[in-house]
Amino acid sequence: MTTDKLATLEDHLSSPRQISLTRIDYSKRSSGEADGGLPAMLVSMLSDAHNSSIHLDGDNASADATINVIKEFCSDSSIDNLFRIISLLAKVSQLDNTLGEEISRAGSQAILKRLVDRIKEYITIYETSTNEPSEELLDKLMDYLDLTCELYSPMQTRGMPFTNEEIERRLPLVYNLGPAVPGGEGGDGEHHDHGTTILISQVTVRQSSQGDVGYVMWPSAIVLSRWLLSNPHHILGKSVLEIGAGCGLVGIAAARLFAQSNCEEKTCVTITDVNDLVIDNIAKNIVLNDVSEVACVAKLDFYEQTGNNESGKWIEGFTFEDRDPVEVILAADIICQPSDAVAAAKTIYDALVPTTGRAYVVCADSDHRFGIEIFQEECERVGLEVTTTNVADMSEDLLSDCHSTSGYVDGMNLTFYEVQKK
Repeated sequence: MTTDKLATLEDHLSSPRQISLTRIDYSKRSSGEADGGLPAMLVSMLSDAHNSSIHLDGDNASADATINVIKEFCSDSSIDNLFRIISLLAKVSQLDNTLGEEISRAGSQAILKRLVDRIKEYITIYETSTNEPSEELLDKLMDYLDLTCELYSPMQTRGMPFTNEEIERRLPLVYNLGPAVPGGEGGDGEHHDHGTTILISQVTVRQSSQGDVGYVMWPSAIVLSRWLLSNPHHILGKSVLEIGAGCGLVGIAAARLFAQSNCEEKTCVTITDVNDLVIDNIAKNIVLNDVSEVACVAKLDFYEQTGNNESGKWIEGFTFEDRDPVEVILAADIICQPSDAVAAAKTIYDALVPTTGRAYVVCADSDHRFGIEIFQEECERVGLEVTTTNVADMSEDLLSDCHSTSGYVDGMNLTFYEVQKK
């Protein structure tokens, strides 16, 4: 690989978002069962660079000849290229552990083991040489060894390379979201065109219980995100909390609006869930979408909220400290059973500021979400006012892309709830 091509690749793999977009691009290019996408290309590049350096060893047997080989190894331009590639692979593996696993499974560890053994042998030979060892060369060999060991791990997960189909399933989902009616009015008399591309990684661990529903994307999140992009005035300049966030699409859409706005004071979206693995994934998606300055994660358990905080406060699940109430709550597909409806209503009451606070909730109907049929009643019972609208009556465009989510079926009815604290 030429220096220019390597520099281009280094630029394209410089951040989690750039890495994901490059992974997606290479996956689209792959054809056949064994191409292996970006990880296979990176490992092939590593293999070629390693093989190019082997010619330096030759068949010399004498100690003096071996010392000369070591000196040549430390000064040859092909070695600089090899370790530049290793540095790149170590960096991308740190920035994107999914790609790191794929690189490992594509054969990098076998190549790195040969290189580690080779450098260790060079160090032993040089240190035991009758010639006065050069500290500069020893330091260089140790630097090479340290850099290689950043990527090499004998305990790394072993297995066959991922197939193209498996790699595609592990890619982030791409949502090119725009207002429900592009260029339409945003409700404040102004025209808005807040289109944005959001990347969402799902949790790759297999779901094993109802508590794992946040591992994957659900249709209401797309609907609520599109509605926000059509109605940014509902959140801009306000404190915003997403509850039961799952993959965090809605909160990230809100954060992208904050980041793109001309508001002098940049507020922060707090994106919450109760499942620790889900919260870790939300944090990853915040970084993936370059919204770390306007979004943060926290833990919120519906079942820890009391439903009697008239002035407003909510309990954070990591610290168990009280948090200030917010002006806007966002929630999508947060109810899976009747007790969730009770707890969600209490949470919204506690976490909203009185009078001016609003919650915007989207959920599928009771044919698909147990417990949603009592949600409005539970909200009203704790002192909240609720207005409901069928999503299909608002705009068919809100339902775009829902087929790519879990649990969506044709004809599914989704309801938009606007909730106010009295």
